[in-house]
Amino acid sequence: FGQLFAQWSRAVRPLSLFPHLQNGTIRIISALLKLSVSMGLCVLGIIVMASTNSLMWTFFSRGLSFSMSSAIASVTVTFSNILSSAFLGYVLYGECQEVLWWGGVFLILCGLTLIHRKLPPTWKPLPHKQQ
Repeated sequence: FGQLFAQWSRAVRPLSLFPHLQNGTIRIISALLKLSVSMGLCVLGIIVMASTNSLMWTFFSRGLSFSMSSAIASVTVTFSNILSSAFLGYVLYGECQEVLWWGGVFLILCGLTLIHRKLPPTWKPLPHKQQ
């Protein structure tokens, strides 16, 4: 924005009584525009981070209410965070994860399948006492 403003101001610059001050003014305005844009992006990033964190905690608390155990919900949320960070890292930054990292993801997935599977109850009914 600063360079665009500088080019525009050179094109439509009116006659000035103090031409030596005009260059400094353009530099100051350009620096202020760059600062305001970077501050705006920082504020936008903080807002996006806060909203995604609140969304994650909403889904986590909802998962806790439907789950039999807090461990199931915790491991599921951890797995989804790992996969979403891998996906966003690849899409936004072109990051490729190492084989060891994917091995860890595979082990977490194996643990999830063990936690989420339905097993028949292993307890036997208690024998009735005879009197």
